[in-house]
Amino acid sequence: MPMMSGCCRHMKNLNALSRWSLAAAMLTILPCIVCAQPAHGSLKEGAVFDLAGRKATLKKLDTLPYVESEYTKRFKFDAYDNPKLKELRERYKLDEVIAPGKNEFDRQILLMDWTHRQFKKFGRPSANPKGALEILRDIEQGHTFFCTHYAKLFVSSAASLGWVDRELALRRHQGTAKGGSTEHSSTEIWSNQYRKWVMLDPTSNMYLEKDGMPLNAFEIRQEWFYHEGKALVFVIGKERKKYKKADLPIFLKRFAGFGDLVISPDELDKYGFTAYIPNTDLMDAGEDYANMFIVKDKLCEGMRWHQRTVPANPATDPYFPIGQAALTLRAGARTINISIKTMTPNFKRYEVQTDGGGWKASTDNFDWSVHPGPNRLEARTVNQFGVHGPISTAELELSN
Repeated sequence: MPMMSGCCRHMKNLNALSRWSLAAAMLTILPCIVCAQPAHGSLKEGAVFDLAGRKATLKKLDTLPYVESEYTKRFKFDAYDNPKLKELRERYKLDEVIAPGKNEFDRQILLMDWTHRQFKKFGRPSANPKGALEILRDIEQGHTFFCTHYAKLFVSSAASLGWVDRELALRRHQGTAKGGSTEHSSTEIWSNQYRKWVMLDPTSNMYLEKDGMPLNAFEIRQEWFYHEGKALVFVIGKERKKYKKADLPIFLKRFAGFGDLVISPDELDKYGFTAYIPNTDLMDAGEDYANMFIVKDKLCEGMRWHQRTVPANPATDPYFPIGQAALTLRAGARTINISIKTMTPNFKRYEVQTDGGGWKASTDNFDWSVHPGPNRLEARTVNQFGVHGPISTAELELSN
C-alpha cells in the first residue's frame, strides 16, 4: 500500500460451540418447542407445501450458509478468556475509542483510525515486539515500525472487542516497484453489518468501495487488474474522505527520517499475490505463515513468491461466512422444524424472535409453530463479547 521499505510479511481450533443442557432448553421461550417431526427434506425459498391441511408458502429465506472446508479448518481465533485481550481493551480504553460510532462499521472504522494514529515513527523496525501490547509499549519508547505492525495491532485490537480481523500478506506481481515497496500487510475484518469480509488497511487508514459497498481483497484485486480500477473509491480515515484513482497519490502523513507516507498511483499492484494468514491469536502465536494460502492467477506467472495452496475458487473459498445463524427448515405434520448451525468464534448462544416479539435464547433445533397469515422468524448468534451476528430471516404464509 503506502510507500515504504519492504514489508510483508477450524475451525479445528475454533472454540467449541456451547451445548445447552436439557434444563436450559426447557427454559427457552419460543412459540412452540416440541419434538421435531420427521424431516422430509429442507425447504427452499418459494416452496409451497401442505401443513396440517393448509397451504403454506415459504416467501423468504435469507440466511448465510454454514461452510466447512479445507480453508475454514485452517483458522484459529483468539479466545475470549485471553487475559491479553482484556488488558489491551481496558488499558487503551478501546470501548471509548469506538463509542461514537452509530453502527458496527462506523465503530470498526474508528478502531482502524485509532490504530493508524498510534504510530509515531515509520520505517525499518527498530524493535522486535511480539504482539499488540508490546508494539504499543515500544511505540511509547520511541521505536520505529511499518505495515506489519499496524496490521498486528489492528487484528488484536479488533479481537479484544469481539470482532474477527485477519491479516493479509500482499506482493506485487511485477518484478520491481515503480515506487515504494514490493510487499505490504493489510487486513480483512468480518462485517456483521454487511454480512461479508471487508478489507481495512490500518497503515493507509483506508478501505475501498464500489457503488457504496465496502470490498474485500479479492474484489479489490479484480477491479484493479481487470477493470482498471475505474469504479473504485478510496475511503480514508474516520472522516471518510473519498478519492478516485485519478486522485492518486493521496498524502497521509509525513514522518521524520522517512518522508511522506502516501497511497501511490500503483498502490493496488500489491494485490497481485494476496495471502491469507489463518490465525488471529497473534499476541501468543505470531502469524501462522505455514498454513497461509494465496490467491494468484496468470498475472503472477514468472514471479516466484511463497509456495502455498491456491484456492480453486478465490472469490468464495477464502470468504466463508462467520457469525451466521444458518437456518435449515423442514416441514413436519403441523410445525416447521428449525435447525441452526454456525461458525462463530467464542460462541455464546443463539437468539430467536418470532413476529417481532423480542429476542429470546434458543437451542439449535426446535419446532416453529406457525399461525394463519404471515409469519416471520429471525435468528442470530451472540458471542461471548456480546457481539451479535448477522440476522437470518424466514417468512412463511399460511392459508386460513
